[in-house]
Amino acid sequence: MYSTFHGLEIGKRAILSQQTALSTTGHNIANANTKGYTRQEAVLEATRPLASPNPHNGTIPMQMGTGVEVSEFRRIRESYLDSQFQNQQQQAGYWEAKADSLSHLEDVFNELSGSGLSTSLNKFWQGLQELSKQPESLAARVVVTANGKEVADQLNQIYSGIADYEKNLDDQLQANSKEINMAASEIASLNQQIAQNIGSGQQPNDLLDRRDTLLDQLSKLVNIDVKPTVNGRVDVSISGVKLVDGNKANSFSVEPEDGGAKIAGTVVQLDGGKIKGLLETYGYKLADGTVLGRIPELKANLDILAVAIAERMNAIHASDEARNLDDIQARNTNPNAPLEKLLFFVDKDDPTQPPKNAGNMMINPELVKNPAKVAAATSDNIGDGSNAALMSDVFFQKIDIGGTNTTIGEFYQKVIGQLGTDVQGAKQSSENANAMVSMVDNQRQSVSGVSIDEEMTNMIRYQQAYNAAARYVSAVNDLLNTLINGMK
Repeated sequence: MYSTFHGLEIGKRAILSQQTALSTTGHNIANANTKGYTRQEAVLEATRPLASPNPHNGTIPMQMGTGVEVSEFRRIRESYLDSQFQNQQQQAGYWEAKADSLSHLEDVFNELSGSGLSTSLNKFWQGLQELSKQPESLAARVVVTANGKEVADQLNQIYSGIADYEKNLDDQLQANSKEINMAASEIASLNQQIAQNIGSGQQPNDLLDRRDTLLDQLSKLVNIDVKPTVNGRVDVSISGVKLVDGNKANSFSVEPEDGGAKIAGTVVQLDGGKIKGLLETYGYKLADGTVLGRIPELKANLDILAVAIAERMNAIHASDEARNLDDIQARNTNPNAPLEKLLFFVDKDDPTQPPKNAGNMMINPELVKNPAKVAAATSDNIGDGSNAALMSDVFFQKIDIGGTNTTIGEFYQKVIGQLGTDVQGAKQSSENANAMVSMVDNQRQSVSGVSIDEEMTNMIRYQQAYNAAARYVSAVNDLLNTLINGMK
């Protein structure tokens, strides 16, 4: 036998359970556009039955159902898809950073606009050609000095542009490091809250959503490995070094001069993420002193190019045979008059010395003030332009530049050509990686995302069940009314 009010209890449980399920559906609908939200499901289970002994059952009592209850609020989440998404995010973050940073460097060279160093070198060569034909022309000498100054200025601008972007990258790296530390600290705090909630028998679904969102953000910055531990906590590692250890967050830093990335002072190997992409462009020093990175490489090649141009031009312009108009005039009076032997390109810090690097290169101020001092001749003849011709030939002579036997133009074209190729490759890889991220995210959203159509269907289903339960309670109430009041 069972209680007289057993039916009312079943009805009450049905109403409360369907109402709870309907509220969960409403919560899903309300968060349909909330980033990082995972849809939830109110899991309905039959409550514990009651034994109902009966003489016809022999020694085995029958069981009578007692209704329904919500056993849990399940997060519809697939950890495998989360792991796949984070892996793809690491690659997307890396290639995006690589493509963006290399594109900025390509813009610094300004070759696509037609007013880069290649154009300036070509104008300089043409000016020397004209001077070799008209060595007595002061106007031709003015053009040569102006074009030489333009070459030096272009090298200066490229060098300073790279240095400025290097500073910008450093700021980005430090900002991203701060972002990683803030995320790690919050994950550690969430670990503690989640463990406390689970320990007390609660389901911290919203806290879990927030933590998963932070893990997704981290995965775009660095390669992370997430491992679940006790009471819902997770440990987060980068190449085996723990960034988050339970309730504790370790400090992440980027130190290009001392190995790249570190966690609590330990150097970590980055295998993906935005930080790696930026570091590979910015540059970092290995333990053996080797410096890797695109900016150090470009700076070195630019210095090699500038020094090579200066050395070749200076060697001809300040040779024992070189003569400017002042030299020729002095020699006409005194055949043994000493030659000036001025350097064509000099260092900004010391104009008596050749330039140390591309950033310090400038045309000799003496030539700018007095273009007549451009040494266009190799004899005491004012109509001799043979030295200007020798200087113009520099651009087509194969010389040793950075250990490679090549011309000045070919070396520079190789530098910017390789940069352009790398930019295109990085952009293509970025597009491919983002396509993979979108594909995995679509798969994840098909499982975890809120479908309005599905939730509307559930809403109607729970509403109908709620109405039926209410009608059932009304029917049981009528039965009890007949039983109680009909016996007067």
